[in-house]
Amino acid sequence: MVEKKIEPTERQRALLEAEDWRYFAIDYVGTGLGSIATTEKVSLSVGRIVSFGLPSAPALFLDLAAAAHRRRTAIDLNKEFVVHTAPQGVFPENQTGLFDFLQEMSAEIVMSFSAIEAFANEAIPKDFPFSVTKRDGSTELLSGVDLQRQVSLDEKIAVVLPSALGIKSPRGKRPWENYRKLKAIRDRLVHLKMIDRKASGPEDQTIWGSLIENRNQNFALVALSIIGVFSEALQNRRWYKLADGAVTRP
Repeated sequence: MVEKKIEPTERQRALLEAEDWRYFAIDYVGTGLGSIATTEKVSLSVGRIVSFGLPSAPALFLDLAAAAHRRRTAIDLNKEFVVHTAPQGVFPENQTGLFDFLQEMSAEIVMSFSAIEAFANEAIPKDFPFSVTKRDGSTELLSGVDLQRQVSLDEKIAVVLPSALGIKSPRGKRPWENYRKLKAIRDRLVHLKMIDRKASGPEDQTIWGSLIENRNQNFALVALSIIGVFSEALQNRRWYKLADGAVTRP
């Protein structure tokens, strides 16, 4: 016998619509709403023990990335760079606007990557076994936390998640290529090289020049796009259904 689905009331719909989109899980329960919550021991003046709805880490990071994207796209770099008389060249008369841009774009990139990583670790079934080849040539089955820690994000996206969810690998497709570009820039940001900390000429592009060069890319949408490849893991994720509107809002 198929259990009849009980439709939510108008009151329940209104209650859910009013809730923040970044919940990990919230839905209709009984005559109201229910969510996954956490109880924490923290040093707040209102009490040592507090409870609150569990947030979705990918949603938090996507929101941070999107906010940084909006702030840095509001900066007109063409106005920041001033053409001076020869042989002086083209450079800002004041560095504040440029530095604000670089700061916000760095945040956008790091948070976009963090959103993907958080989602991948969340979406891999905890009991899913994955075989890895060790340096000595032997193989080892990993699952749970060990899999999350020891397998690279590239492999999680290209191999582990597709295998776990029974779908084709995104490798070679546009979301994958955009993700790889994001990862390359993120890796340069968090592992700065000597070239990024010294005077250089146009023949050697620093990470800062790379950020300016990639200014037309929306990395928050890049993250949302590669996450969206794994729709099988997102069917009951309210945060994902609302993420597009949150990420693309002006």
